[in-house]
Amino acid sequence: MKFSRQSRPKVSGFTLMEILVVIAIITVLAAIAFPIVGRVRSNSYRADALSRMRSLAAATQKYAEMNDNALPAEDAAGKDNWDTSAKPEAERAWYNSLPKLLQMKGLGDFVKEGRTAAFYSKEFVGFLPGAPYPESKKLAKPYFALAINSKLQKKNTEGKKPPVKYNNILVPERTALFLEHGMPGEPKAHETVSGKDYDGACKGTAKGFAARYSGKGIIAFADGHADLFFAKDLLTSTGDLAWEPTGSNIVIWLPDPKDDPNSKAAAQ
Repeated sequence: MKFSRQSRPKVSGFTLMEILVVIAIITVLAAIAFPIVGRVRSNSYRADALSRMRSLAAATQKYAEMNDNALPAEDAAGKDNWDTSAKPEAERAWYNSLPKLLQMKGLGDFVKEGRTAAFYSKEFVGFLPGAPYPESKKLAKPYFALAINSKLQKKNTEGKKPPVKYNNILVPERTALFLEHGMPGEPKAHETVSGKDYDGACKGTAKGFAARYSGKGIIAFADGHADLFFAKDLLTSTGDLAWEPTGSNIVIWLPDPKDDPNSKAAAQ
């Protein structure tokens, strides 16, 4: 059976112009959706970080109540590596003592179980999903996305740092307890920050402050609340910690707000 030219069935399809229009629409929609998805993800990371840092601040208060008003240690004697974190003398370090008060595992627990990769997951209360953790989980030491304020504890004449008493913190609602801390290679939050400041250590100050949410980072205070700050509000143009002797500065780094956090004594 033959079809005449007039009766041959038509083949339907898109013209080149229609395809180009569809591609253009998809491109526009993707351009609109991409920043929205980014903002939603960033907001989720921020909310998670705020919750976790508040939990650590609350656990610190509980720890002080159980330990004669003493705050947990900022770290343990020796190198800040995996093995040190699992030693008995590291039990007082915040990364071991505070998680347990929250019914979670501390860093040392992961080491003892042979599951150091779990430290970089939500199993650890100090894990912040928005932080650029190292891709390799088999590094010589653990990297922290947040740190305890190292200005709170000073060395004594023996070169040791005795625990600071919680009741010696005169203005807890403005005294930094934990802060987001920079990782190696992470974009700097302030022009004065150097590479050595972003070391992923478990202790630090505003010199290592990281800003992961639209230019802001989180600080948890001794009274249990947490808030976001720009690094420019924490550091001066010369890289010193912003401070006023009247104590009217936004964030206080030492137990007594009248003490200069940039003095040699405070650096001990």
